[in-house]
Amino acid sequence: MKKLIQLVFLMALGNFAHAQVWSAGGHFNGGIALGEFKQETGGLFIPTISGILLYEAPTAPVSLGLELGYGIYGSKMERRTDLYRGFSDELRLRRNNNIATGMAVIRYQTNPLGNIRHFIEAKFGANYLYTRYKVRETILSEEIIESGKDFENWTLAYSLGTGVQIPIAAEPGLFLEFKANYQSSSDLRFLTKGDVRYVPFPDGGGEFEFETKRAPLDQVVLSFGVIFIGL
Repeated sequence: MKKLIQLVFLMALGNFAHAQVWSAGGHFNGGIALGEFKQETGGLFIPTISGILLYEAPTAPVSLGLELGYGIYGSKMERRTDLYRGFSDELRLRRNNNIATGMAVIRYQTNPLGNIRHFIEAKFGANYLYTRYKVRETILSEEIIESGKDFENWTLAYSLGTGVQIPIAAEPGLFLEFKANYQSSSDLRFLTKGDVRYVPFPDGGGEFEFETKRAPLDQVVLSFGVIFIGL
């Protein structure tokens, strides 16, 4: 009896492994600020790239997975001769505003057997915003004189949207994917381009002054990418 139960379990496990379908893909995304976020930033645009991994059971039109993304939503370069006391050579100061995202994804396929597939998507996770700087002699210098993080913050985020998948005839299982999501979050403080000011001291050197902004990250995110279904 014990051997029979083990045999049934192994057969069921084998059928499950055979039936499961994994999908993976990548997207280029553009976030357009809305509401208070738009007012606070003057209409910020956030470009990102992201990768997504989904599990889909063929017997159910629901997929579960994870999406990770990264982008730079502002960059500023200054050439300064007053960064360090007693040092007057011109140096390059580069500051980037970065965003990293991690979201759990649930999708519902409205027509999973259709040629052009339509889905509704909900996401929940977090946004991590941080500003980094680097000081170099020239753009080609391998040696970094100084680098660090000026500011960092994170917030919970959620998203709801819809999209379509269009098959690429030359590659079975490969689809073009277009989607649009409304994304929001709780309030957080962050820096944008131009929010950091350098104040030099009379005897050399200086300090940075920060003027942070505060708003929920309300935005419409438009995405284009490719996804392979059936891994």
